[in-house]
Amino acid sequence: MSMPEAGRIRVDTQGAVATLVIDNPDRRNAIGLHMWHAMAQALDELSADTSIRALVIRGEGSRAFASGADISRFDQERSEPAGVQAYAEATRSVLHRIARSRLPVIAMIHGACVGGGLNLALACDIRISDEHAVFAIPAAKLGVGYGREALARLAAAVGPARAREMVVSARRLEASQALAWGLVSDVVPHVALADVVTERAQMLAGLAPLTIMAAKLSVEHVLLGDPAMAEAADLAVDACFASDDYVEGRRAFGEKRAPVFDGR
Repeated sequence: MSMPEAGRIRVDTQGAVATLVIDNPDRRNAIGLHMWHAMAQALDELSADTSIRALVIRGEGSRAFASGADISRFDQERSEPAGVQAYAEATRSVLHRIARSRLPVIAMIHGACVGGGLNLALACDIRISDEHAVFAIPAAKLGVGYGREALARLAAAVGPARAREMVVSARRLEASQALAWGLVSDVVPHVALADVVTERAQMLAGLAPLTIMAAKLSVEHVLLGDPAMAEAADLAVDACFASDDYVEGRRAFGEKRAPVFDGR
């Protein structure tokens, strides 16, 4: 008998900012295969909605951003090679969508940010946590293989030596250590976290979308060394200089006013 699919993904919107919520609080927002598929669908829908200009990703409740894969479903979803591959492909497709999205993405982190949850946060452009957040990659405690792309993102954030230490020791980092290592950009009091993230997201929503897209694609190429990504990044940079937004940015600068970008 198969287990019921616990957890869901939901999207809330407020103006130009969308929030994708990992909603599985009974399991500290552990992510099952069906949730990765739901995230991919939600991200595609958000990318197609031109009224959305920034994205926040967070976990439901206060115990966790995401505690990683739902281990209770491993026997069903990741016990055979085909299942392992399907789960890896579903995860990778979501991380690619986030890292290569036209939207600037903020990870709003509280509580546990562990394993696959940390992979998710590392694909985001900005990571902001409260003082109670904890970070870890416990793969060595589970016998789980850790993918090359995930390690590339981790090493880019904290450096190769610290990335190795985190993975081989399954070391747990408190928020202050994560800030010192560069794993997060800001640590704020829990009571201020939502307001800080909202303010940052609203600021990002007013910036030039084509410039953001070009920058994200360029960083992806640097991280992963994909020649196709280099070509895409170069085309995106060229599109910036051919855009109406480039004209608007110059005009607004000359007129000493805030620019109004429309992503064209």
